[in-house]
Amino acid sequence: MRGRMLVVGLLALFAFGCEDRRKKAVEKVDHDQEILRKAGAAVNEVIRNSTDCAAAKPLFTEAYQRIEDARSQVSVQGSQQTLDALKAQVDRVAEACP
Repeated sequence: MRGRMLVVGLLALFAFGCEDRRKKAVEKVDHDQEILRKAGAAVNEVIRNSTDCAAAKPLFTEAYQRIEDARSQVSVQGSQQTLDALKAQVDRVAEACP
C-alpha cells in the first residue's frame, strides 16, 4: 500500500512538473511572438512602400532598429531565424532603393 502511494505521489509530481515546463515554453513563444509582431510591422511598412523609394528610405532606420532590438529580447531559436528573414526583406528593398 505504501509503495502505491509513493508511485501515485511521484506520478502527480512528474505531471505537475511537465505542465509547468510546457506553460513556461508557451509563455516564451507568446513573448517572442509579440516582439516579432512589432518588428514585422515595421518591415511590412517598408515592403508596402517598396515601389516608392522616397517613401521607403526613411522607414529603413526604424525597421533595422526594431529588428536589432528584437534580437536581444527573443529567446526561442526560431525567432532569431525569423528576424534574419525580416532583415533580408528590408535589405532587398534597400538594395533596390540606393
